[in-house]
Amino acid sequence: MSFATRVGAATLALAATTVGAHAQRLFRSDAPIEITITTNIKKLVKDRDSTSLVKHGAMASYVDSAGRTVAIPATLRARGHFRRQARNCDFPPIYFEPKNSAARGTLFSNVGRLKLTTNCQPGNAEYEQYILQELLIYRAYATLTDSSYRTRLVHVTYRDSANAVKPIVTWAFFIEDPELLAARLGGEHFKKTGAHFDDVEQDPLGRVGLFEFMIGNTDWSIAALHNITLVRDSAARLVTVPYDFDWSGAVNTRYAHPDARFRTKSVTQRIYRGDCRDQAALRPVVDRFLAKRSTIDGLFASVPQLTSSKAKDMREYLDEFWDRATHLAVLARDVSDGCQKNGN
Repeated sequence: MSFATRVGAATLALAATTVGAHAQRLFRSDAPIEITITTNIKKLVKDRDSTSLVKHGAMASYVDSAGRTVAIPATLRARGHFRRQARNCDFPPIYFEPKNSAARGTLFSNVGRLKLTTNCQPGNAEYEQYILQELLIYRAYATLTDSSYRTRLVHVTYRDSANAVKPIVTWAFFIEDPELLAARLGGEHFKKTGAHFDDVEQDPLGRVGLFEFMIGNTDWSIAALHNITLVRDSAARLVTVPYDFDWSGAVNTRYAHPDARFRTKSVTQRIYRGDCRDQAALRPVVDRFLAKRSTIDGLFASVPQLTSSKAKDMREYLDEFWDRATHLAVLARDVSDGCQKNGN
């Protein structure tokens, strides 16, 4: 009996939500959108308690393809832990939830509650680049599988409803609702912790482990559901979907630091934390990555807002992985040195 079955398989009521998942207009294009979000900025920014569930009223507006201004009432809520602390970030990541009745027929129809990945330090050009770098990583994973989060780049203007704070203009991106991600994949969002590697589907597991190694990310755990979403299908199989990549070596943010458990000096030092595989089992996973190399390399052209220096750094970092991947014996040693037998 599988782990997903042991913890109790819920009845999958997917008919309605699957329609909603496929109908998300927001993610039908990769083109950036201009949006204005009006809220009480001071209250939102001062909401630093990570246990807080305070909701902040807002109005979101954008200009549609016909040139009309579309305004939608929405609710914002600060989220996260590290980036929500004032000593780390001036502006917190937020949840964005449009009012359903007002969103019908707009870009925000059927989107559920979206994560909005925000600029941690508005006005800081380097932190602005982090947003674009992380977006590119989401897009890179999406080239490998549909079992990935959809994203949409946003050029956002935050306006203060109390007229006490100057407008903040910055880049951000929306991330698909996990419930709608699960429905799109024909399953449900599985929220129980404690899954081991043997409890999840092996192909997605191998893909996630190698991708996290490729981008130099150790900040994930399947057992703890840390930066990992599990989707359970009607056969109680668990599919692993990664998210949150700002602590990866490929982005290399100023605030990221290596996990002391791994005794590394920098987040750019790759450590493999996936399952154990010999060369024969590793080969089909690697071949899938290599088949998508040109597509992934081409993604840099899709984010022209990324500076040439940041693009160069990321390319060189990924090239180190591609060099390993083309020498399977070398990559297999990396896997053997760091792999986890039961889970992470």
